[in-house]
Amino acid sequence: MSDLQIVSFIAASLLIIIVPGVDFALVTRQTVRYGRQAGFVVLAGLFAAALVHASLATAGLSALLVSSPGLYTALRVAGALYLLYLGGTILWATRPRRAAPATQPVTVAAGGAGTGLDATEPARNAPVAEDPHVARRSFVMGVTSQLLNVKVVVFYVSFVPQFVKPGDGAAARTAVLAATFIGLAVLWWACYILLIDRLHPWLTRPPVLRAIERLTGLILIVLAIRIALSH
Repeated sequence: MSDLQIVSFIAASLLIIIVPGVDFALVTRQTVRYGRQAGFVVLAGLFAAALVHASLATAGLSALLVSSPGLYTALRVAGALYLLYLGGTILWATRPRRAAPATQPVTVAAGGAGTGLDATEPARNAPVAEDPHVARRSFVMGVTSQLLNVKVVVFYVSFVPQFVKPGDGAAARTAVLAATFIGLAVLWWACYILLIDRLHPWLTRPPVLRAIERLTGLILIVLAIRIALSH
């Protein structure tokens, strides 16, 4: 690759990375509610899933998935249903409730085990360092949302090959470009998580947190509908 191609790839990659999407919604939500540790755990899940996608693309399996209407549709529908579930659970957890008697403590885990969507808990009252369940849920959210994201599959099939010359060594060049993209994404999200963590005294104020929760739920539902209706 020429220097111009490398610069073009990096610039295009950064543009793709910073455009808000599923990863933006989940990283923001978990970081605001549980702190930067939860945000980095989500990022670890995204990173692990990205490595899987990159490996499949390098081996040529992603192209086979995209070329198979049945498999592609199954992945698209599964991804849409998962996002719909996450978004719906968040919105359900933020619904108005009647106040409970002061003598009876209330504990609600609206998201259920394994979702990380216990949105009715006070913000940041269960940091990852003290609640391993938060870490597990955050990681599962990152991995699952990324693995079921058909847009990531299409990215590796349609975008990366534009910068790879066919022939000997094509797989190695694809792997290098995929690793570069993943590295840029990790760097971007790490900086974003640290920024959100610095703003947490304001972001965790009840009205602001409630707005973030509801906006996150709506974004995930809208993205789920868009994915379900896409072809």
